[in-house]
Amino acid sequence: MIVPIIPEDIFELNDNLQPQFDKEVITIDNVFKNFSQILDICYNTPVERWKASADSRNFKDYYDCRFTLVNWFPNQEKIHNRLSTLLNLTNKYFDIDAPMSAQNSFSFNYFKHLNRNVSKNLQQYPHYDQYFNAIFYIDPYENGGTALYENLDLENKEDENILIDISHLKIKKIIKSVQNRCVIFPGHCLHGGYIEDHNKYYYNWRINMVNFFNITPQTDNKEN
Repeated sequence: MIVPIIPEDIFELNDNLQPQFDKEVITIDNVFKNFSQILDICYNTPVERWKASADSRNFKDYYDCRFTLVNWFPNQEKIHNRLSTLLNLTNKYFDIDAPMSAQNSFSFNYFKHLNRNVSKNLQQYPHYDQYFNAIFYIDPYENGGTALYENLDLENKEDENILIDISHLKIKKIIKSVQNRCVIFPGHCLHGGYIEDHNKYYYNWRINMVNFFNITPQTDNKEN
């Protein structure tokens, strides 16, 4: 069934958000007002294969997929209300004295195992980003979340295998996955998806939405 939508109507933030901050991560529970509609979209759309090289284990050992709503021609008032709320919180709690920006689109990551009884030592590849990460937990299974690790040099090979043995890495924090929760943290912290019980995502899909907040470069407009 074809369902026409206006994304900014669906992804409206709840009123009276109550963010929490622990000096590393902003946590906002019950973030979206129309969460049931977001679930309907997530569970009723095809998703395409995401990162994969010629030797990738994607679609062999697991499904790693992505679905994106481009959000063409958004209502400017509504998109400003949504993004400015999240960006202002990031500015406030991380004490950033500079404008920030975010993409208009809504990108969803889907993951599901094709094997049972995967070792807990195997987790999604830790990586770095150049911006602030906003992760929105969508699925109802609340199994694991996002791991923050002690920083170290680590070559990213997730296009070959999204899973890596993390037993040699030091976990600083596990950000708990809770349905309809948003978490925001600096991408320069080594981080990756974390699952407590892999069998949960043999039978079910792990679904997150991601957004990236960039610090807007400042230009010097002074005349020479």
